[in-house]
Amino acid sequence: MIPPDQEIFEVEQRIASRRAQVRRHGREAGARALRALASPVALIGAAALGFFAAAALARRRQKPQHPERRKSDHLKAAKATGLAGVLLSGAMWFVRAQWGSPVRAAQVLLARFQKKTSPRGDIARP
Repeated sequence: MIPPDQEIFEVEQRIASRRAQVRRHGREAGARALRALASPVALIGAAALGFFAAAALARRRQKPQHPERRKSDHLKAAKATGLAGVLLSGAMWFVRAQWGSPVRAAQVLLARFQKKTSPRGDIARP
């Protein structure tokens, strides 16, 4: 038979070794989880999951759609805005190619306009 003091000592040793094992396994698991979560694949996956969740929530809270008539009005306005942007970009390209800058173009046009008018303000005859 084992004396009680020796048995208590062995039980306490097993408990201490199990605690140390649990702490070590906990640290190792934490380190593995941190490495796995910090990997590029995990970060990209988390970002994609966030975008999908936000899109799903946005769809649920979306207001009712406008009637078809309003949609076509918005499409017309969007097309007109896009066309105006393209035309203005082309015009600015032409101004820069012709005169160098919008300021220089304004100065040239102002000089031409002043050349055509007389000092009294009426149009000069050629």
